[in-house]
Amino acid sequence: IGAWTGTAEGMEQQAISIIGAAISIGYAFGVTIIILKVMDAVWPGGIRVTPKEEEIGLDLAQHGERAYVNE
Repeated sequence: IGAWTGTAEGMEQQAISIIGAAISIGYAFGVTIIILKVMDAVWPGGIRVTPKEEEIGLDLAQHGERAYVNE
Protein backbone atom coordinates (compact mmCIF):
# COMPACT_ATOMS: atom_id res chain seq x y z
CA ILE A 1 0.00 0.00 0.00
CA GLY A 2 1.51 3.32 -1.06
CA ALA A 3 1.90 6.43 1.04
CA TRP A 4 -0.31 8.47 -1.28
CA THR A 5 -3.36 6.21 -1.04
CA GLY A 6 -4.61 7.90 2.12
CA THR A 7 -4.69 4.67 4.11
CA ALA A 8 -3.41 4.50 7.67
CA GLU A 9 -0.55 2.19 6.71
CA GLY A 10 0.67 4.52 4.00
CA MET A 11 0.44 7.59 6.22
CA GLU A 12 2.33 5.85 9.02
CA GLN A 13 5.17 4.89 6.70
CA GLN A 14 5.32 8.41 5.29
CA ALA A 15 5.51 9.87 8.81
CA ILE A 16 8.35 7.47 9.68
CA SER A 17 10.23 8.53 6.54
CA ILE A 18 9.75 12.24 7.29
CA ILE A 19 10.95 11.78 10.88
CA GLY A 20 13.97 9.82 9.67
CA ALA A 21 14.85 12.52 7.14
CA ALA A 22 14.51 15.25 9.79
CA ILE A 23 16.77 13.33 12.17
CA SER A 24 19.35 12.84 9.41
CA ILE A 25 19.32 16.55 8.55
CA GLY A 26 19.66 17.52 12.22
CA TYR A 27 22.53 15.08 12.75
CA ALA A 28 24.40 16.28 9.66
CA PHE A 29 23.94 19.92 10.68
CA GLY A 30 25.14 19.27 14.24
CA VAL A 31 28.20 17.29 13.20
CA THR A 32 29.10 19.92 10.59
CA ILE A 33 28.96 22.68 13.23
CA ILE A 34 31.18 20.64 15.56
CA ILE A 35 33.73 19.96 12.79
CA LEU A 36 33.82 23.64 11.79
CA LYS A 37 34.29 24.76 15.42
CA VAL A 38 37.17 22.29 15.90
CA MET A 39 38.79 23.38 12.63
CA ASP A 40 38.43 27.05 13.62
CA ALA A 41 40.10 26.36 16.98
CA VAL A 42 42.94 24.23 15.58
CA TRP A 43 43.72 25.97 12.27
CA PRO A 44 46.18 28.88 12.62
CA GLY A 45 44.18 32.06 12.10
CA GLY A 46 40.87 30.22 11.94
CA ILE A 47 39.06 28.98 8.87
CA ARG A 48 38.40 32.44 7.45
CA VAL A 49 40.82 34.23 5.19
CA THR A 50 42.03 37.73 5.99
CA PRO A 51 40.02 40.74 4.82
CA LYS A 52 42.88 41.64 2.44
CA GLU A 53 42.70 38.18 0.83
CA GLU A 54 38.94 38.52 0.51
CA GLU A 55 39.36 41.88 -1.19
CA ILE A 56 41.86 40.76 -3.82
CA GLY A 57 40.19 37.38 -4.31
CA LEU A 58 41.27 33.91 -3.25
CA ASP A 59 42.37 32.89 -6.73
CA LEU A 60 45.06 35.57 -6.70
CA ALA A 61 45.84 35.39 -2.97
CA GLN A 62 46.22 31.62 -2.72
CA HIS A 63 47.19 30.55 -6.23
CA GLY A 64 48.91 33.63 -7.61
CA GLU A 65 46.77 33.77 -10.74
CA ARG A 66 43.50 35.28 -11.86
CA ALA A 67 40.45 33.10 -12.39
CA TYR A 68 39.21 35.10 -15.38
CA VAL A 69 41.27 36.33 -18.32
CA ASN A 70 39.33 39.58 -18.79
CA GLU A 71 40.17 40.99 -15.33
